[in-house]
Amino acid sequence: MKVVIWRVLLTRSRQVAVSSQSDRALGYPVPHKQELGELGKDTAGMNYSSSRIRWLRILGAALAVIALSFLILMFMITVYALVLAFQARGAPDQNAINHFAASVSPKLIPWLEALLTLVVARSVARRAQTASIMHGSLIGILAGLLSLALTLAFGGRLGLRNLLFFLIVVGLGWLGGFVGQKRTGET
Repeated sequence: MKVVIWRVLLTRSRQVAVSSQSDRALGYPVPHKQELGELGKDTAGMNYSSSRIRWLRILGAALAVIALSFLILMFMITVYALVLAFQARGAPDQNAINHFAASVSPKLIPWLEALLTLVVARSVARRAQTASIMHGSLIGILAGLLSLALTLAFGGRLGLRNLLFFLIVVGLGWLGGFVGQKRTGET
């Protein structure tokens, strides 16, 4: 992906250089290099180069969202089992623990993933030097795709609810990137 983007950028910069030389030869005024912009930036200063995106950080953050949601759920089930064990003053009822896990996990996992996507995207966006909204959006996309993959892996079906959840997670990733971007003080 990076190779393709660099080829496009290099081709574009060569086209600008060639057109500038031909315009000079024909006597047309050619803007200075500052007006043309740097390689990887357009004239408004917006960076469309993917070289500043921290891909490993994004992948790690998306995996952390999924892993943390499962860990939090396992912690809650363990606490429930400990409470049952103290109440029974011995071995807890395995059927009660299984029933609790089966009833709570489908309802709680999507909420945990959505909340953790927002928190993790904000955290990664705060650490990113540039493109913080892009970092947050990519975390949301990857976390949503991993969640859909886990749904399919555990025998679930894709439906409208899953698509809506994916879009919500992507939106929360974007929101986390937006909230986490560093303010420069410039307007």
